[in-house]
Order: sequence, then C-alpha cells, then structure tokens
Amino acid sequence: MNEAARLSALRKAVDVLTDASPDDRLAARPNWDSLAVLLVVTHFEHDYGVTVTGAQVRACATVRDLLALLPSSQP
Repeated sequence: MNEAARLSALRKAVDVLTDASPDDRLAARPNWDSLAVLLVVTHFEHDYGVTVTGAQVRACATVRDLLALLPSSQP
C-alpha cells in the first residue's frame, strides 16, 4: 500500500485528520489530542496489525511521520 492509500485510510479512521496532508503539523491541527492519538493507535493495530504506543504517536510532528510508523512492507 502506498502513502496515498495509507493517508486515505488514516483520514477515514481519525476524524481530526479528515482533510490532512502529509506535511501538516499535528500540533497545529484543531482537536489533535489524546483521543486522536488513541484513534491512531487503534487504527494501526486494527487495520495493519502494527502495535505503536501513544508515546510514539505523540513524538510525530507531521502526518507523514505518523505514516512512517508503519513498516513499508505492510499491505
């Protein structure tokens, strides 16, 4: 799965990111909070079988950084 497809899936799973682009800064997004972090963690686990921590998600500066948490070999 390429970055565009992963971004599309992330936008659907996390309402705060509905209109996000890869270079958007997460801290600048309205409502980027602990619930959004939890939604990302849950999305990665449920849709990709990838376990990430809240700390890993909070360490991401941009949407692209979030997508980089997924191994490139993931479908």
